[in-house]
Amino acid sequence: MKLSKLTEKLSDAQVLNHADPSIVGFAIDSRKARPGCLFAALAGRHNDGTAYVPDAIQRGAVAILASRPVPVPSHIPLILAPNVRRALADLCCRYYGYPADLVKSTAVTGTNGKSTTVLLCRELLLAAGKQCGLISTVGNMVGATRLEATNTTPESPDLQQFFAELVEHHISHAVVEVSSHALDQERVRGIPFAVAAYTNVTRAEHLDYHGTFENYRDAKARLFEALAPEATAVLNADDPNCGYFRERRGRGLVLTYGVKTPADVTAEIEGQDLSGTSFRLSTPLGATRVHTPLVGSYNVENVLAAISCGLALGLELHKMAEAVRTFTGAPGRLQKIEEGQPFTCLVDYAHNEGGLRSVLGTLRPLAAPGRLIVAFGCGGDRDRMKRPLMGAAASELADVVVLTSDNSRSERTEDILAEILKGVSPKAECIVEPDRRKAIRRALELAQPGDVVAICGKGHERFQEVNGVSYPFDDCAEARRALRLLSRRARKVSHGPRPASEVG
Repeated sequence: MKLSKLTEKLSDAQVLNHADPSIVGFAIDSRKARPGCLFAALAGRHNDGTAYVPDAIQRGAVAILASRPVPVPSHIPLILAPNVRRALADLCCRYYGYPADLVKSTAVTGTNGKSTTVLLCRELLLAAGKQCGLISTVGNMVGATRLEATNTTPESPDLQQFFAELVEHHISHAVVEVSSHALDQERVRGIPFAVAAYTNVTRAEHLDYHGTFENYRDAKARLFEALAPEATAVLNADDPNCGYFRERRGRGLVLTYGVKTPADVTAEIEGQDLSGTSFRLSTPLGATRVHTPLVGSYNVENVLAAISCGLALGLELHKMAEAVRTFTGAPGRLQKIEEGQPFTCLVDYAHNEGGLRSVLGTLRPLAAPGRLIVAFGCGGDRDRMKRPLMGAAASELADVVVLTSDNSRSERTEDILAEILKGVSPKAECIVEPDRRKAIRRALELAQPGDVVAICGKGHERFQEVNGVSYPFDDCAEARRALRLLSRRARKVSHGPRPASEVG
């Protein structure tokens, strides 16, 4: 597409150097610039994209988008826009032909529970016979084709290309997990969501980026402000921020859900154990009994969020109830690791205080009369204030706490562990093992028949990031390996050495 056609509807922009090259794509990382692309010089937290303009041009960029004048050759057009991210989103929408207009899309935001909710939303749509694309932390999907996810929500060029692929494959629906970063950075601009839901919003999350809880919550609220009046906002009545989001929604359709609070869609929990949860579901379309393999009231909230989205999309209640019955959850979300051991081992993504409290608070009564053992750490170069809070939550709710590393990045693991320890009760049984592999083994070695071991923090992730390098690491695989080792040891002990009379 010619640059002149691409930019003709771009408001508040000025084009300098009036060459008119053909644009064949976009780049926001100069190292990924290719011949014919438009390079967007984004301002980051630590780097200014304008510093990489020469590199992008050397690699073949034929146009530059920036917020201020930068030196470029006379044959390279420079597009000046006060908000580069907004302009980039608009350009990407136009380049790909506004593909999101042709797909009925559902957005899910929140602090915890997003991935489980979007995956279940997709299952509900598939059960209704709909083709559905997926954007999520645990992976993206175009039809049955699975794609790797680098961010919870991709950047505008990748996101619009994703929607273009959905249109090309005649896929009618999409479910998108939307992060606060994506909302703040205008990545989902140009997507007319038919339904938008939020799971919950807790403090001490992403404050390294947003600065304050109010800024974080405000970023989430932008999703609802942007909804068309005919779209539906799905709000969690159990969350203390529900009123705030309802107010920010303004005029337009709202559907509420809750377990503890009166709402449009509610659940009365009738029974739960480590194999799942049963509840009575009440909706504006009627009531039914539902069983989910997912454990805990917070997961019932996630199920209600997904069902509420389904109701807003016109799905049938009985088909959704059947789909819930067979949905085993998102990878790395209270994922059971079974190797024949006489205790329960679970891997979960809980990486903030709210998530850890939800997981351990759910498992605490289900572990009785056995013990609850938790292994976790905190990420480096991220919200430092949550570290002692997570330590306090773990020592309050678990019988044994094993502290370890979790993507220490540029920080010393020992320094991170020291900050977590500030919140750990002096009376708690706490073990510090910086090596995550050894920590997982130690937690499992401590387990007795009937105990529950929760390995928290990384969930589905398959790497450990240290000093700028990502090393392969998978909590589920490590737990399986450790459990098999324990099993072999147990067999050796049970058989014992052969009697001397049998030797020779």
